[in-house]
Amino acid sequence: MQLFLKLFLFLHVFAGIVTLIAGPIAIFYNFKNAKAHRLAGKIFFYAMLFVVVSSVFGFIKRPDAVFYQFLLGIAVLVFGDIMRGTRAILFMKKRIQVGTIDYAYASLLGIFALGMLGMSAWHFSIGTMIAFPILFGVFGMLALTNTIRNFRLFSQPTLVTSNQWYLLHISSMFGAFIASTTAFTVNVGQVLPWYLQWFGPTLLLVPVQIYFLRKIKI
Repeated sequence: MQLFLKLFLFLHVFAGIVTLIAGPIAIFYNFKNAKAHRLAGKIFFYAMLFVVVSSVFGFIKRPDAVFYQFLLGIAVLVFGDIMRGTRAILFMKKRIQVGTIDYAYASLLGIFALGMLGMSAWHFSIGTMIAFPILFGVFGMLALTNTIRNFRLFSQPTLVTSNQWYLLHISSMFGAFIASTTAFTVNVGQVLPWYLQWFGPTLLLVPVQIYFLRKIKI
């Protein structure tokens, strides 16, 4: 069993490293080489999906630990991002219909959003170290915002233009990449203050995200 857990942890870390490599490659080739962008994007998606699933197993191993409770919420947030980003391309190119799978991941995200906000309030009330109440609150609000946005899009998908679906694809996959980078800084950047570990990647990468979104709008 110990050997299996070590192997699983190794695969989790390896998949995380793959996302950190494939993500920038997909971003770099976005406007340069569609084929390379799609290949890197697929690698990023499946590597990130494995990271999400393996994070769930990490929670099952230590369900009492606040750190793993929070990572479970982040895993679901990332899952929502990569699903929405992938589905947005299908809506744009193949004009598929909004289906059960879309409402399923959106509903799951909404449940976890409320759970994270509840955890934030509870940890504030019992005086838990200030980092976790804030983190649960910030990422819980982000998950709730994404949930509301998802259901608004799904309620009237015919009113969403191809360009809007493309912008949604970019912003969603960027969000997942930021989360992957955040997980990396949290695990290897212990010398940094907690707020830089958790919010540093967002501060650095959101301007890049905004640049690409504006470039598409022009």
